[in-house]
Amino acid sequence: MGTDRARLLLHPVRMRVVIALSGDSLTTRDLQRMMPEVPQASLYRAIAQLKDAGVIEVVSSERRGGAMERTYRTVAQAAMMTNEEFTSGTPEEFLATLQAFADHLVATTSRFVGSRDDGSWRNEFLSVRNGGTWLTKAEADELGRDLAALYAKYEDKPRRDGAQPYSLNVAMIPDAPVERGADA
Repeated sequence: MGTDRARLLLHPVRMRVVIALSGDSLTTRDLQRMMPEVPQASLYRAIAQLKDAGVIEVVSSERRGGAMERTYRTVAQAAMMTNEEFTSGTPEEFLATLQAFADHLVATTSRFVGSRDDGSWRNEFLSVRNGGTWLTKAEADELGRDLAALYAKYEDKPRRDGAQPYSLNVAMIPDAPVERGADA
């Protein structure tokens, strides 16, 4: 996969760890509960690699029995990638990254709906939108900046009374235009 940074951040397990820690400070045990299908050794290795790279940091440590339990969070600016880094791999690697992103979206939604088996999940604000438009390169760049600014406005809200976690997922992807035939 493209650059070293892209290899670090776009690996499916490490990407899921960064996404999980972007909205909350969590322990390794919390992360394991969120990703029970990830082998413990793989999760610990991913956390160590992200910490060594400065993408996540320890916010607290507490002795539990004979072990030290650390709580981690994402270092927001260190987890950001440029478009060049994001697209530095092969088309197959890029598509695998998008698949991991889509899988995360489904897993997050599944955890939420499953946590509300009384049906109360229907009372929450849920939104998924897909729209299409035609933009010039300059307009697409402007939309990207606008989305980044809107996302930044809400992404670092702390845990507080009355607040619940929300997963913010934005994807802006050019589409290939349909070639119209002469009879269209």
